Amino acid sequence: MFSRRALSVDPTCRRLVARTTDSPAANSAHRRRKLPTTSSSSFRVVCTSSCARQLTTTTPKKASHAPHPAHNAAPFCSSLPYSHVNTFTPPSPPTSNTTSTPQQRLPRPKGYQSPSPAVSKANSPAEDVLSKTFYRRELPSNLHSFTSDAGRKLFKECLQTGNAEIYFSLSGNFTMQSEPAYCGLGSLAMVLNALAVDPGRRWKGVWRWYSDDMLECCAPREQIREKGMTFREFACLARCNGLRVVAKRADQVTREEFLEDLKQVTASEDTHMVVSFSRGKLNQTGDGHFSPIGAFHPEKNQALILDTARFKYPSYFCDANLLYDAMHPIDKETGLPRGYFILSKGQAKPLSLCKISSEKYDWPALTKLFTNGIPQTLSLIKDAGGDADSLAAVFRHILSSLPDVKLISLRQPGVDLAGPTSSPSSNAPSNREATNCGPSRDLASMHESEIRRLLQEAILNPLFPHVRAAFESSPTLHSAYLTPTPTDPTAPEKTLALATIFLLAAPRELYATISPDLFRQLAVARDRTNLTPLLRGEVERISEQLELMLNSFCKCGKRVQACGRASAL
Repeated sequence: MFSRRALSVDPTCRRLVARTTDSPAANSAHRRRKLPTTSSSSFRVVCTSSCARQLTTTTPKKASHAPHPAHNAAPFCSSLPYSHVNTFTPPSPPTSNTTSTPQQRLPRPKGYQSPSPAVSKANSPAEDVLSKTFYRRELPSNLHSFTSDAGRKLFKECLQTGNAEIYFSLSGNFTMQSEPAYCGLGSLAMVLNALAVDPGRRWKGVWRWYSDDMLECCAPREQIREKGMTFREFACLARCNGLRVVAKRADQVTREEFLEDLKQVTASEDTHMVVSFSRGKLNQTGDGHFSPIGAFHPEKNQALILDTARFKYPSYFCDANLLYDAMHPIDKETGLPRGYFILSKGQAKPLSLCKISSEKYDWPALTKLFTNGIPQTLSLIKDAGGDADSLAAVFRHILSSLPDVKLISLRQPGVDLAGPTSSPSSNAPSNREATNCGPSRDLASMHESEIRRLLQEAILNPLFPHVRAAFESSPTLHSAYLTPTPTDPTAPEKTLALATIFLLAAPRELYATISPDLFRQLAVARDRTNLTPLLRGEVERISEQLELMLNSFCKCGKRVQACGRASAL
């Protein structure tokens, strides 16, 4: 079964040779296993050390570089008794004579240009930001930058003529608007600080100061952030913060009057001017804009505009006639031309005690209610001989028709833009000062005492007894608003006082359909010259806010500029 092996030494090369003599049985076993058999009866199995010494890196002399015959033999895997994957044969490299079949391309549109390699590459995030944003705008050639040689020369001459007195208070309180649409708020905050108006509330920490994000009275701040503000909203907001406002639309003043106002305002130290104009007339980008005036050159007719959008344009000198023309284009939001404001410090306190929640109510519905619903109801009751024969009955119908009697509310004392202060355990000095310092407590206590005085003056007003009778004669109003609460026993009196302030400030068109005798009686009670200064100030503020909100919509409920009709009131 096994082959017999004989070992012998080849004397010529000193190699150990194994000669195999296969028996017939062994050859039979090889055939069953399909193993290859050698063509020769002998083969070499190992080399001696003398042969190994000849395997060096140096090619021996007389050596042939021809391939060894074993390299041309069949691969080892082909002699195995089981299947095996074929060996990998690398593809031959392409030659210069090889031609490839061109790929079929889709037809290109007419006018198509192949992109350059630089354009075809994807831009980095930083390049995308730079391609979609701007760093300022180039000032048109018809305007002179304030810091240029021409601008400096003009300003020096304005100082010599005395028409740059307002510049110093404005430049010391210059405010760049914090939002792209906050030009009106930024201009107003700058003027308020220049006139040294105490806002009566904290800005941050222990400091009372004006910033454009603190101003909200006659329009929601979110609306201003999205669309900006109108001419009337600026005037209303300025009055709400204690300024005396003279608003002049461009179609109501002559060019000579505007130039004369420029001379007087720029020569004053306690009066300022804010101009509302269209940038397009000055060859600038954009449309409506607010900015204060810093100086005026009477001889060369040049006005210095302190642009609050400093990120877009610098301050510049502009021809006054061109500025006057820039106020005339129609504002798409209001359908009216723009204009300018002459602002000075008023006697009213900047922090109002009452407020209207402009976002809480549906003002288009209220406009229809004030202009159509309530007057028509009062007219029908009068014609039918109903119970609208007294002021109490008229007030009952008006208050019952409102979605909420508390249309106006009181500002809580201690209004603080910085939010709630930190806990007393905080180590920050500003937090301890904001929580425990005397001025902060005095401010809150003073505000609370003025609220009590305002409510007391409203209770003493001649309309108050009629308002109380209106609530008591209506079971719905009585149960909803005249029930004392354990937390606030004075709530019914506050509600009656606020309702009285509302009826004093309501537009006169609301009472247009009542009887003449009641209308005269009501006009005497609503005469603002008979009101106390504190009550008169709050009534005027609420009246202007109501008029502004109601005039923003037509009788049909749409905005005036969308409807195309005249204002509602």
